[in-house]
Amino acid sequence: MAAIEPALLDKPTTIKMLHDACELEHMLCVQYLYAAATLAHGGDPGITAVRAALTEQWSHQLTRIAVQEMYHLTLANNILIALGAPPLLWRPNFPQPASRYSDINLPSTLTPFDRDTVNRFLCWEKPEPDGWWDAFCAECGRQAHARLNLAMPPSQERPYGSIAELYDQIKKAILGHPEWIDRASATRQVTSALIPLTPTLEAITTAEQAARYIDLIVLEGEGVPDWQSNSHFAYFHQIADQLDGLNRTQPDFVPGWPTVENPAYDATSTGGTLITDPAARSVGAAFNELYLLFVDMLTRLFTPDGESAAQRRGLARVITALMPLGIKPLAALLTRLPAGADHPGRYAGPSFELPQPQPTGPPATIDALAGRLLAVAGRCRVLGLTGSGIGAEAQDALATIAARLETLVPLFAPSSVELSA
Repeated sequence: MAAIEPALLDKPTTIKMLHDACELEHMLCVQYLYAAATLAHGGDPGITAVRAALTEQWSHQLTRIAVQEMYHLTLANNILIALGAPPLLWRPNFPQPASRYSDINLPSTLTPFDRDTVNRFLCWEKPEPDGWWDAFCAECGRQAHARLNLAMPPSQERPYGSIAELYDQIKKAILGHPEWIDRASATRQVTSALIPLTPTLEAITTAEQAARYIDLIVLEGEGVPDWQSNSHFAYFHQIADQLDGLNRTQPDFVPGWPTVENPAYDATSTGGTLITDPAARSVGAAFNELYLLFVDMLTRLFTPDGESAAQRRGLARVITALMPLGIKPLAALLTRLPAGADHPGRYAGPSFELPQPQPTGPPATIDALAGRLLAVAGRCRVLGLTGSGIGAEAQDALATIAARLETLVPLFAPSSVELSA
């Protein structure tokens, strides 16, 4: 496969490749979160204390990697803004065929935790240098398409064949055109001054800074040049080895909960598994409202329009808290609700659906975002009431989620002390 020569990459092409990078980071983050939510835990059939410790470890690793993907998404959007382009937080819904992302022959799909799912994750993060993973990942791509009943995309010359190669092309183009960087964009970027990001994230004001952050993305993901470091690829390789060992010694151990693949709550969605159970549909709709709100909040954070520094910090605090207090527990709850009579023995799950195509118009105001958060909290509270058709345990979980979301609303209105700072 012949990569595009950096000298031939103009600014619009570089921005288009950054759009691919943003979509990929977002898609990977969500796939990892879905797999984490579908892990079995203590008290489930066949899950001993020792096995529960393992699934908890894998859940922690997947969640940590998903958080790093959000960090990478932030970096990619900061680079977009530094190039004078608007941010891109939107993405298509699941599933997506491999052809969506050039020569990376892996579909984007929400699947419960199992060995095939881990294989796909490992191959998404494969290092760029040739290695044992090339033949392994080619077979993984074929199996992933067969699982979705999709044909493999036709072989053709494309711009890049891995995430590392995609970022390498972007880096070389920016280094070759340092004049593209708009230093005045620094105030619109999201840095560690707003969200406690690690490693510390500063505004990008030079091509060299952009290149260093791109190197960091690749190092954390693929681990190049040392793939056995604490990279995403290394973590998935370790999990795959653990699963292989357990399959030999404990073949009855099934670490994933039996959720459907690519759950969908929108009847117009294509390719997904439509959830028909009324209770699951109600909770799934609330989840998607909250997830859409999360994306809209991020979009607003990247496109400030007259907010004070304190108001922007307040918005950042809500975004930071929304994942552990709302999105993650709602996702976990959905994996324990039945998918419907059409799917006996299977459970629902978070679909992370976004309206398609992306709505046009300016980002939502801070006041509108606060009102929507209060509305989602109210919806969860109503679902948690007796008589909603949802089981007692799920009702308790929804009431807790509602209470936690309500505590976030005041963060949108920082105190007068902060406003005067």
